[in-house]
Amino acid sequence: MPEVYEILKPLLSILKKSKLNNLGIIVLAILSMTGSKTMLNISRWTKEELSYRSIQRFFADNIPWLDLRIKLFMLNLFTNQKLIFAVDETNVSKAGKTTHGIDFFFSSIYQKVMKSLCFSCLSIIDVDKSKSYPLLANQLVFSPEEKAVAKVKKEKTKQAKGNKRGRKKGSKNNVKKKDLAASFRLLKKQLEKCLSALKGKLSIVHLVADGFYGNLTVIDICNNFGLFLISKLQSNPAIYYKYTGEYSGRGRKRVYGNKVDIKNLPYEYLVSHELKDDVVTIIYQLTCLHKQFRQEINTVIVIKENIKTNKVAKAIFFSTDLNLSAQEIIQFYSSRFQIEFNFRDAKEFFGLEDFMNVTENTVKTAVNISFFMVLFSQILLQKFRDKQRNPLLSIRDLISAQRAELYLSQTLKLFRKLHPNILINETFESIRSIGRINL
Repeated sequence: MPEVYEILKPLLSILKKSKLNNLGIIVLAILSMTGSKTMLNISRWTKEELSYRSIQRFFADNIPWLDLRIKLFMLNLFTNQKLIFAVDETNVSKAGKTTHGIDFFFSSIYQKVMKSLCFSCLSIIDVDKSKSYPLLANQLVFSPEEKAVAKVKKEKTKQAKGNKRGRKKGSKNNVKKKDLAASFRLLKKQLEKCLSALKGKLSIVHLVADGFYGNLTVIDICNNFGLFLISKLQSNPAIYYKYTGEYSGRGRKRVYGNKVDIKNLPYEYLVSHELKDDVVTIIYQLTCLHKQFRQEINTVIVIKENIKTNKVAKAIFFSTDLNLSAQEIIQFYSSRFQIEFNFRDAKEFFGLEDFMNVTENTVKTAVNISFFMVLFSQILLQKFRDKQRNPLLSIRDLISAQRAELYLSQTLKLFRKLHPNILINETFESIRSIGRINL
């Protein structure tokens, strides 16, 4: 697949030629190989060009993955459309004790805490195309101090079982300045790194994240970087109208008005009312205050009711950008889910679940190769669809085509000495399509 080296060629300004050649060989191997994407298995598919020792050295090296991905994105995928940042975490289940950063993290898939590695991914999302392009992936690692605090807290919880409720008589408040939680500390570093790398190239002002990030800490982080946060609130949030009454003349001026009753919202806040397939969708939008935030928020309330079963579901989105319309907030938040497809592809096709590395640098490289392949495959898939004139082709089809191409080229090498004119592309097109889902 010559397109691989054509796409990688502009990266010579970032990587040395030898490293870039090694990266190209590894990319082709991952696109062709069967089985797990471990260093050993990669070496089996590259033994003619790259030894196992060379792959070990590559994984142990420090590579500027962010710069590589930004360059690829700007040259091949960038469009002058609505672009936003999206952030989310994903877990990779691991056993043992020696892997760097292994700990107990909550898995949303299994709905329980399990032994795993946790990675935070910051992506750019093209809202109009509804596509996510991963830029930066970092491992979430707890500091020794955080581990010690968690251990003490766990022991106190065990001891507290069976004791009387409330705090002990005579105890006093011990107010301490709280440090940022590990997830938010990592997010701050990621935003700082990405915004610095994108300075003068792209201007992105919105960050979309799920309800875990919908809090004052993340709002403050976004404000410091000049970003607007779009996230989700709980179904029963403590949101209030802004007080518009007169000042009584005594004490502090009143800020909060009446609490917003989500079940009985005034007609003036209604945006749309639609009936489709026995489901009534009602959307409200209002600017209000939240007890935990220090600023006004642009709130969108979506209520859906099935007129046959009378079941009601609601979702409450918010943004610190007061100028966004309800449709834009819903569209931006809905596009956030595209980052989950990046996680799926990285785990299913590109080795995020397979790697056997244990040291900090090799784990970092293994994870970044997986997300690099996600971005790279989107570029290749776009070219592959154009070449085959088939928009339905998927990553699985791309991998099948590359594997068939590899088998074909290796077979033809055996016959080159016997017949120099055996390379006829049209003759072998049926071989190249072996294993494809969409022909």
